[in-house]
Amino acid sequence: MTQIKAYTGETHKSKQRIVIIGAGVGGTAAAARLATLGHEVVVLEKNSFGGGRCSLISEKGFRFDQGPSILLMPQIFQETYADLGFNMDDVLDVRKCDTNYKIHFPDNDSLTMTTDLVEMKKEFERVEPGSFEGMVGFFDASECEVWLENESTGLFVGSCRTYFKSDKMKKAFTFQSMYMGMSPYDAPGTYNLLSYSEWADGIHYPVGGFNMVYRGATFQYNTPVKRIDVDSATGLANGVTLENGEQIHADIVVCNQDLVTAYNTLLPKTQYSRSLQSKNQTCSTISFYWGLNQKLPTENFHAHNVFLANEYRPSFDSIFKNNTLPDSPSFYIHIPTRVDPSAAPEGCETLAVLVPTGIITEKTTEQEMKSIHARARAAVIEAVQSRIPGCDDFESWIVTESVNTPFTWEEKFGLWKGSALGLSHDLLQVIYMRPKMRHANYGNLFFVGASTHPGTGVPVVLCGAKLLEEEIETILAKGRASGTKILIAFISMNVGSSSVGVVEA
Repeated sequence: MTQIKAYTGETHKSKQRIVIIGAGVGGTAAAARLATLGHEVVVLEKNSFGGGRCSLISEKGFRFDQGPSILLMPQIFQETYADLGFNMDDVLDVRKCDTNYKIHFPDNDSLTMTTDLVEMKKEFERVEPGSFEGMVGFFDASECEVWLENESTGLFVGSCRTYFKSDKMKKAFTFQSMYMGMSPYDAPGTYNLLSYSEWADGIHYPVGGFNMVYRGATFQYNTPVKRIDVDSATGLANGVTLENGEQIHADIVVCNQDLVTAYNTLLPKTQYSRSLQSKNQTCSTISFYWGLNQKLPTENFHAHNVFLANEYRPSFDSIFKNNTLPDSPSFYIHIPTRVDPSAAPEGCETLAVLVPTGIITEKTTEQEMKSIHARARAAVIEAVQSRIPGCDDFESWIVTESVNTPFTWEEKFGLWKGSALGLSHDLLQVIYMRPKMRHANYGNLFFVGASTHPGTGVPVVLCGAKLLEEEIETILAKGRASGTKILIAFISMNVGSSSVGVVEA
C-alpha cells in the first residue's frame, strides 16, 4: 500500500477537516462515522437532494423510492446505527413484509415466497414435489462455506440445477442475482446467499422510504465538483475545485462518486483510469414510477412482485451480451403502500417498476432510448393486463408517471454508462481484484461506494464505510505517533449550493 507523504515541520492535529462530496449511501455513512470521531465533516452534494440512488421522488401525494426498495440483512443496518451511538429502532420504523415477494410466471401460475416454512413447503410441493428438501440442500451451510472460499466452484444457475428440477423453481432461486445487477448465468455460486438471507431474515422496509435510513447530516446541495485537486510538490490531493471555480481545501479526499466516472472525469487520465472503462458493469434499468388512482388486487400483488420472462436465458443474453432490452423482459414491481400506506393518497397505490436493460454503448442514441423506453412500458402494461385478473384496464389507472432511463442514471447520479449498480461482481472483479479504497498514487485519496472494495448493494456499501473509517483512523494514528501532519479531503458524488454544512452525528 502506498504510504501517505507527510508535510514537514507541522504538528499533526487529531481533529481533521473532512470534505465529503456526495450524499449517497457510502458518503453519508462515512460522514456520520467520521463526525462521530470528532472530525469536522463537510458534505457537498451535486443534486438538490440527498441519498443518491436511495432518494425519493414525490408527486401529487405519491412517494417513490428511486432505487433500492428491498432491505436485506437488517443486522448490518442495526450495527451501523449502534456504531454511531443509536438504537436503530429508536430512529427508524423498519417493518418486516408479510411475505417476501410474489413471483409471476408466464403461464399465469405464481409462487409466494415467505419466511413461514410451513406455507413455503406447501407452495414448493405444489410447484415441484421434493423441492422443499432441495431448498434445504441449496442453503446448506457447509456448501456455502466452500463457495465462499472458492468462487470458481460453479455459477449460480449451475449450483441451482443440482437441487431443483423444474424451470419454475430454478428461476425462483436464481433471479436474485439481479439484486447485484448480474445474470444468474454469470454469477458465482456464492450468490445463493442472497436467497438465503431472504429466507432467514425476511424482507424489510423503512416507513417513509429508503431515504429515511441515511438522514443525520446537514448538506450543501447543488454544488457539483469539477475536479480533485492534487499538489504536484507533495503528491497529495489537497481539496477540490467546484464547477463554479471555488476551491475547497481539506485534510483528506474521499470520493463517493461512481469510481469509474471519478477516475475518468475528476482525476488526470492514466492507463489505469482507461483500463477501468473496459471492466464489466452491472446492468441498467428502465424504472417507472406510477401513481394509481385505485388499489391493485391484494391476492395477486404483494409489496414485492417479480414477473419472469418466458425466454429466461435469452432475456439475460439480451441485457448482458447485446446491451439492450429483451423482447419479452422480466421486471419487478414494488408497492410500498402494502407496508407503508403514507406512500400514496387514501384509496390509491404507489408502484415503482424496474425493468432491467443493457448499459449505454457508443451506439446508443436518444431515439433508440425512446424506443427502449416505449417497449419496456408496453411490456409491463401488457403483462399486468393479460396475466392478472381484474386488471384489464390497468393502464387507465395510472395518474402520475415518472421514468428513469440509463441516460437518467448516467446524468443524475454520474453512473458510468448508466450502470445501475456499478462494477459487476464477476470472478475477476471481487475481493482483492476489486478496485481498492485507497488511491495507488495519491495516498490521502480514498473511495467509498458500490464500485470499490468491498462491493455493491446497500448493506455491503455500509460495510465499506466502516472499513474506510478504520483505515483512515489507522493512518491518522500513525501520523499522531510520528508527529506529522497528514492532508486529507473527502469526496463523494453529490454536491450542492455555496454554504457549507457540517454533519450532525
